[in-house]
Parts: sequence; structure tokens; C-alpha cells
Amino acid sequence: MRICNLASGSNGNSTYIESATTRILIDNGKPLSYIFDKLNELSVPPEKIDAILITHEHGDHIKGIEKFARTYNTKVYAHMFIREIVLHQIKIPSEQFVFFDSEFKIGDLDIQPFPLPHDSKYCVGYRVAEEDAVVSVCTDLGQFSDATYEAIKSSALVYLESNYDPEMLMSYPNYPPFLKRRINGTHGHLSNLACAKAIERLTKSGTRLVVLSHISEHSNTINLAVGTIVNYLESKNIKPNIDVKLDIAHHEHRGTIYRITPTSKK
Repeated sequence: MRICNLASGSNGNSTYIESATTRILIDNGKPLSYIFDKLNELSVPPEKIDAILITHEHGDHIKGIEKFARTYNTKVYAHMFIREIVLHQIKIPSEQFVFFDSEFKIGDLDIQPFPLPHDSKYCVGYRVAEEDAVVSVCTDLGQFSDATYEAIKSSALVYLESNYDPEMLMSYPNYPPFLKRRINGTHGHLSNLACAKAIERLTKSGTRLVVLSHISEHSNTINLAVGTIVNYLESKNIKPNIDVKLDIAHHEHRGTIYRITPTSKK
């Protein structure tokens, strides 16, 4: 598989995943011109995208889907629990929608959705596998539960939310109290320390690469997120960039291109 985050944050999210025969986007919250440019950097014609998978119905994850899907006749996958919302918000022909309530396949990719605790109608992460090569996308969650761990453990690559620093969040003057409570709640977002504790568990399961995602522009910084996580991991005798590599999913430019090869193709 070839995997690359195209954008991550409150201004829009999208991650590209491809196998030998299949190309998908997980979410599309960016304008068509932006996604077109990022796919062009990957030498991927947008009409070759087989499907867009929705994690949840918030605008930073879906606002770019309608124009993209209309322009390129792309299939759009969403959980049955958000069917009515998606049909209302994304105006494309009904035959382009696929609604699921369990795992499914697109081409040679096996896709397992799993629920995440977030203040949307319904939110999922995705475990995507080409044979035994596995990548998981796990953002927009207020807590990292045992169930979430079980869904993504042993993934070679995990895109994991490291959204906020509690002190920065509480001191940010432009967020009203209710919004701070929402972000800091069990159905909000994942703090840097909570992300670090999740990475500790994932590293012990065999994950060797974590891309810190959905880093807030107002209640976090890249340096603060990385510093908090590195300090915590080192306190647990886990060596960053030796036991587990950390990378960043950026707000306005694509991230690192990663390749994960199934055992049978090595």
C-alpha cells in the first residue's frame, strides 16, 4: 500500500490510501482545487479514486465531498447511522452512495470500520488492510478505549489524533466555556498525553509508525505535541524513532508518503 495524509485539522481532513488496484480517500474536507493539487503531487488522476469513505458528518471531514464526487462520479461510503444526514448534506445521485454497518471490501482492500466516541451523530475510524499490510485512521475521539485499541492494534501505521494541550485549551480566549468542555470531554478530542498513552499501548502491540493528526491550531503546537509524547514514552522506556517513529499530519500540505508491503509481495 501507498499512504499519504493530504490535510489534517479543523480546516479540512483527507487521507489517501492505495493498493495495487484500488485507490480511496478517507474523508474530504478540502476544496476540489486543493485535493486535485495534492493528488497531482502523488501522480494520481482524481477520476481514478474508487471511493471516499466518511468518518463522520462534521464539515471539516465532508465539505469537499459533494463537488469531488459530482465531478468525478466517485462512490461515497458512510455508516448507516448517518445515512439521513449524509443524504441531506451531500447532493449527489443516490447510486453513488454506499451505506454500511459492518466490514466491507473495495477492490483488494479489506476495510473494517470501528466506532469512536465523538460528539457527532456517529463517528468511525477505519482499519484498512491489503492482505497483512494494515494501516488505521483514528482521529476525532474523546478517549482511547480498550475497544479502539483492539480495533487497531498491530497496525503497521496509525494516524492518531493528538489534538490539544489542556493548559493551552483552557487559556485560549476565543473559545467559550462550553466549547472547551466539549473538546476536553470523553466525546471530544484526544489530548497530547492521552495520545501518548495510546501510542505506548500500540507500540507494545507491534505498531512502529504513528502520525500525529488533527493537531489544533489554537490549543496546541507541533512542538508541544511531540515534546509531550516523547517525554511520556521515554518515561516508559520506549525510545522514539527507535521503538516507534513519530511523524506529523499537517494542516495545509500533504504529509510523508509511506509504503507498506504485504508479506506475500516482499
